[in-house]
Amino acid sequence: MSARTSTTAAARGVRTAVVTGVALPALLAAAPLAAADTAGAGGTGAVPGCESHHVKLIENGRSAAAGTTAFHFALDRVSDGDGACLMPGSVEVRWVDGDGEQIGSWARQRSEPGEAFVIDEADVAEFTMFHANTGNYPPDDCEPTEAAGIEYAVGPNGELAYAGLGPGLSVCADPGIRGTSLSPVTPSPYN
Repeated sequence: MSARTSTTAAARGVRTAVVTGVALPALLAAAPLAAADTAGAGGTGAVPGCESHHVKLIENGRSAAAGTTAFHFALDRVSDGDGACLMPGSVEVRWVDGDGEQIGSWARQRSEPGEAFVIDEADVAEFTMFHANTGNYPPDDCEPTEAAGIEYAVGPNGELAYAGLGPGLSVCADPGIRGTSLSPVTPSPYN
């Protein structure tokens, strides 16, 4: 079911789950779906879209294999009193230097973006950023440049937020080399 599933459809899913003996988990799973489209139930409107100011990006770790570093990120929904928001299935990311200037190209989506989902305050979404090491490319083509971190955008307004990733990161400055890619954004299994 999508986040725009009607309250009636969510209620049918709960009734079906009660018959099959899984009432509590189904009820909990259906609650965000019912909240996502209050307009269909005579409410005032849908859950607003998440934007960059609704989340804090946290690096959960790194792994590496075959000339690629994987950065594992959490998007922590801050408790700001705005309530739940609709998290898009993808984010936009670019590398920046210490002056905030873009280095190279924007990251590309590694696969199809995920489905949008409702995220409550203090819940977490996750994604992975894959970065091909600059040593994979001829130096004259790549133009290796030290990066200070990334800027990321969540939601349609394009509002950018900064996350420092520490010294020693090298990125190809040539925008023709698209060496960074992103997984879909998904809800954390620990919410």
